Amino acid sequence: MPLATLGVELWRGESTGAKQFALSFVVTVASTEVLKRATHVERPDGTNDQSFPSGHAARAFASATYVHRRYGLADAWPLYALATYVGYTRVVSERHRWADVAGAAGVAALSSWWLVDPKQSVSVALARHGVSVQWRTALP
Repeated sequence: MPLATLGVELWRGESTGAKQFALSFVVTVASTEVLKRATHVERPDGTNDQSFPSGHAARAFASATYVHRRYGLADAWPLYALATYVGYTRVVSERHRWADVAGAAGVAALSSWWLVDPKQSVSVALARHGVSVQWRTALP
């Protein structure tokens, strides 16, 4: 999901958005790794003590929360569904608990809301009796 998100932004010519996503993604991944090593939460399958937060879910939610912050919930909900599915697969495989997934979503959301600016757009329409200008900011 992160590579697809970055690829779409670059394909659109959204270099500012691509940079903001990349920075937010790096902060999300780094924060997740620091938390794993600081909290020492054992995985449900007992393999190690780096369960919280889920790294896979953090990466997936980084894409969803970026799109939400940048473009609004209407564009982000499919990514939230996919990120939730990633979390579900981690829980079902007994690598994480739902709290680990929720923690990952929280880390990604904090990073996106801190580092990503909502996309603003201006549209101009010519009418028979004048000009209409609409300024729109994506609602988070």
